[in-house]
Amino acid sequence: MADLLQIVDLTDSGQVRLSYIGDTEDVTAPPANFSFPLTDSELAEMRWYLSEYPENTFGEAKTRAETVESGLKDLGRLLYEAVFGCSDEARSLLEKASQAEQTQLSIVSSRPEFLGLPWELLNDGGEVYLVSTIAGVSRRLSSEPLGDFSGQLPTDQLNVLLLLPPSGEGSGSIATEALTALESLSVSAELDCLRPSSKANLQEQLAGKPRHYHLVHFDGFTIDSQGICMEDGSSGVASIDAATLAGPLTEAQTPVILINASASSALNDVISFAAGLAQNGVPQVVVSPLPIAGAGRVLFCENFFKGLSGGTPIAETVATVREAMKGHPQRPSATGPLVSWDWTLPMVFEGRKYAPAAIVAEEETAPVPGMPQTEEERTGNELPRGGPYGLIGRHAEMLELERRFTQSPVVLLSGDVGAGKSELALGLASWLRKTGGRPGGVFYSAFEVGAGLERVLHEIGTSLAGLDFADMPNEDRRTWVVNYLKENPALLVFDSLQNLSGFPTGAPGLLDDGEMADLDAFIKDVSEGGQTWTLLVSRRDEERWLTAPHGSYRLGGLANADRIVLGTRLLEEAGADPMRLGPEYLEILDLVIGHPLAMEIALPLLKDVPASVLVGELKAELEKHTPSPDEEGRPSYLTVVMDHAFTRMTHRSRTHLPFLSMFRSRVMMDILTHITGEGQAYRSVTGEQLGYGACRTLLRTARTSGFLEPITPSVYQIHPSLPWFLGRSLYRQFPQSAIQQLEHEVVRVYADTADYFMETLYENQDAGTTAILAEEGNITQALALSLEAGQWENAQLLVQPLAQVFRMQKRYPELRRLRRQLLETTGITAEEAEESGGIQLWLYLMGTEASECIETKEFDRADILNQQLLEYLSNKEDGETDPRTAAVFHQMGQVAQNRWQLEEAHDLYTQSLAIIEGGEDQEPIADDYYGLGMVCQYRRRYTEAKEWFSKALDIHQRVEDAEEMVKDYRSLGLCSQYKFEYDEAASWYQRAREILEENRDEENAVLVYHSLGTVCHAQYQFDEAENWYQQALSVSDRMGNHSQMGIEFHHLGLVEQARDMFVGDAEHWYMMAIQQWQEISDRRSEGDECRQLGVLFHEQKELDKAEEWYGQARDIFEELQDLNRICRTYGQLGMVAEERDDIPGALLWAGRTYQLAESNNLQVLVQVKAHLARLKEKHGDDNFAAWWREFADEDPPTDLDVDPETVL
Repeated sequence: MADLLQIVDLTDSGQVRLSYIGDTEDVTAPPANFSFPLTDSELAEMRWYLSEYPENTFGEAKTRAETVESGLKDLGRLLYEAVFGCSDEARSLLEKASQAEQTQLSIVSSRPEFLGLPWELLNDGGEVYLVSTIAGVSRRLSSEPLGDFSGQLPTDQLNVLLLLPPSGEGSGSIATEALTALESLSVSAELDCLRPSSKANLQEQLAGKPRHYHLVHFDGFTIDSQGICMEDGSSGVASIDAATLAGPLTEAQTPVILINASASSALNDVISFAAGLAQNGVPQVVVSPLPIAGAGRVLFCENFFKGLSGGTPIAETVATVREAMKGHPQRPSATGPLVSWDWTLPMVFEGRKYAPAAIVAEEETAPVPGMPQTEEERTGNELPRGGPYGLIGRHAEMLELERRFTQSPVVLLSGDVGAGKSELALGLASWLRKTGGRPGGVFYSAFEVGAGLERVLHEIGTSLAGLDFADMPNEDRRTWVVNYLKENPALLVFDSLQNLSGFPTGAPGLLDDGEMADLDAFIKDVSEGGQTWTLLVSRRDEERWLTAPHGSYRLGGLANADRIVLGTRLLEEAGADPMRLGPEYLEILDLVIGHPLAMEIALPLLKDVPASVLVGELKAELEKHTPSPDEEGRPSYLTVVMDHAFTRMTHRSRTHLPFLSMFRSRVMMDILTHITGEGQAYRSVTGEQLGYGACRTLLRTARTSGFLEPITPSVYQIHPSLPWFLGRSLYRQFPQSAIQQLEHEVVRVYADTADYFMETLYENQDAGTTAILAEEGNITQALALSLEAGQWENAQLLVQPLAQVFRMQKRYPELRRLRRQLLETTGITAEEAEESGGIQLWLYLMGTEASECIETKEFDRADILNQQLLEYLSNKEDGETDPRTAAVFHQMGQVAQNRWQLEEAHDLYTQSLAIIEGGEDQEPIADDYYGLGMVCQYRRRYTEAKEWFSKALDIHQRVEDAEEMVKDYRSLGLCSQYKFEYDEAASWYQRAREILEENRDEENAVLVYHSLGTVCHAQYQFDEAENWYQQALSVSDRMGNHSQMGIEFHHLGLVEQARDMFVGDAEHWYMMAIQQWQEISDRRSEGDECRQLGVLFHEQKELDKAEEWYGQARDIFEELQDLNRICRTYGQLGMVAEERDDIPGALLWAGRTYQLAESNNLQVLVQVKAHLARLKEKHGDDNFAAWWREFADEDPPTDLDVDPETVL
């Protein structure tokens, strides 16, 4: 422990006493007279300097601040002289303390005004402050030795409880910085955020987790003379005194409290409250009586949590914080980085000794292959990246939005374009996700091009249940998502809602009235009686289509302090000297009302234009500005600022920059260069071509001017406010005919790009998908332009990559919506498409939808589409030999095959093959070979099937189509397996495995691992089978493929059951499988697993357990009305009764099985007859006949004479 140097306030005598307490000595100097060195007005000046001065550092304020700064060090010297310069004894004690290895300075008093003095300023007139030479500074209420804190807290994880204030206004919140610091620690840390931050809630939380929290953090709370202002649980505020608050904290044995007070808290009130906590048993209280600004927050949090987790005593930790803040004192101000004295703010109050134990980073144990890992918290889908400056400030707004949700589960956040609505929404979403505020997950959707309710459902469902979710029928998907959101506290963020009905008013809407009504109903369904919050973000204050009850919150500009922070960054980035600005700079910030985007565009101008000139010009232009009808949701000052910045650009930039209005959301330099630097179209309109260098300069100029935001060095984000502004400039410069030329050039280049994207997709699926989705907005924009111009071939090229990605991601409803929109242009029927000239696009859209319907098992719809295609093609000249006719026959064969109409499927594949066999395009031929192989396989003609698969494989090997080769290998392996040719089967599967592992295709590799397991399983090679199943399980687990995990668990159970050694192991695997089926709501598979557990215990003659599991299976199958499974389960229940010699019970189950099987012509009927015959023999013919007449009210069946070896 450090030695203690105490400055004791002798209140009654107006003196101070200095004491030195070491391990072996306790020395006291004579008391010295002490008079307060600060008047109330001087304290007020210090407060002004630390809290208000950074917002206005010009003119008189600067002079005033210089006076304060010079007085701060003098104040420290006066305190030093009053304590240490009063006597030789005092100087001796100071020298003794300085020679000790570690000394802590303790200020002892019962007076808040004495404790609140800035003792951290102590200095002897030199450059070094006393606090830099000692271990730390603390404040105590008594000079008596402190008692020890005896609580035992966890050492494997740092646990922090965060409380947020009733209002964020002036709070000076450091919660975001604290969370970031905790995340960056090298040891495990967990932050719980108390919601709401009421006394009752705090008591309940602490009582539920005693000896758990190392720190309780009161972030940005106001403290008045009555205590700390907390929520009262009914949307009000109540002051809680220190003694009351200390009770639950000490009972839960919480050692450290951190309070960073709001700007409205009086110094003496804060000091009194902190001292009161210590007096009432709280061991250590860290307090900042005023908000800390800028980088000071980061420095405070990083060093504080590092020390706390590292086991450093609190006073020493705060000393480290203080030195870090003193070493990096620059804070944002109106005149740029300002040297701050905020390092004097953090204080430590001690009520008990507390020696924190270091948190130990535990070594992570390697996961057992195949064993499921701990279920991670459902976090939702990935949040998009924000702007280049992130979320600046907005603590009060975030807190207010969270409060609004306690009043209404749906809140509409509105505001002008560029106000930072999306940034705030993303900030709130990220905060709630990281602090566990919405454990059901956070889901973000932006209603930009192509988005609708279908995309919302897909993104939520697949993020929770994996891609299997997309296999559900449409209505089931919606029901599943609504039920989940009702039962789990999640957050939905729907951004850019103004686009739904068109924005500005009169513009085409993203959704039609019916689609908007569906979205409204969805929001209403989720909110009524559920736990999910929905944040709607729009430029409009009211969305007329929205009937769901909701609250509203309109977002304004940044608060003064936050304007300064953003302004400092913008000026620094632009290279403007803030010292030359003058007070007119603040006028500019006021003129644009702290509007972030307007600031981003206006402030870079200050590099070359004096603030006094710029503010005058902007005011004059604003007075003359008359908003046009299409400026809805756009403040006049934003348009004026953008116009002014645009006019100050070079002529070349003003000529070319408006062309960016043809891009949506983002622009890639490569694509821009292809348009502007190749061919003559762009040059003929603008007068010059732009090569790569010129394009780079153009984009960088736009970035410097605040018009673009960089994503990468060659990709730039286009703010939603820009297309309107740049489009207006484009139409002012060029005639409509010239603009159409530019549009055609955009279509040409994007059609080429789309073709390239398709190649990328085949070569690298992940990279291709990412690229296509990133450019979805621009591809769709080019698609709309191609349709408008009747460029049908380009339209097909443009839609292909989007359609392929949607199909791969099983986003079928979105894909059909896109097709429907295209068909409205080409024509719904073949005749209409012929007339419009879009027949080739029509054929592509109809053909791909028919193929998709086969994937989704919508065979009736596939029939209709194929018939339409066949009708059109058969009426064309050479239609009978057209390869497209063969493609239709092939698809019709697939439908017949899926319906088990195998003869018809064979004929259709043969018809297709007759058209194309011998042609140049080999891959469709291979498809027909493969289809014929599947038909033979289903007919159990395995040798013939292998011949067809081999022919398909031969083609796929020649064209080097690895994906199709894998499919051929797997089918050849399966046919070999069916023929009991296990070595050959394993050989085929191994070839497939090699390709899949080389291509890192885990999704299909899992299936091959499983197949290899079944080959070993069939040969009773249980160890090898188990290894393959475990390998498949491990990969499935990593991918989050719950369906395949269920299959692997099931087969691992079968292996253990076949070994017949450890029934408990088999039961364990089957139970794990049930968990997976429940996870994805697969009731049928869950029922199968229950029945398998019944079989397991049935084999072990544990009939009660068997009956219980059969009963659970029966309940599920009856719920699903799955007659085959119901019959089999009834039969098994009958056999359990039979083995108990309960013949009447067995007859009841067998009779019910017989009735179901006979009336529905089920295959199980033969086995049921055999079972009834056996029971008839046991019961006697007469007894059986009598029982049957009573049971069925008819004569007993006479056709029970079947093979007695047949079993269920």
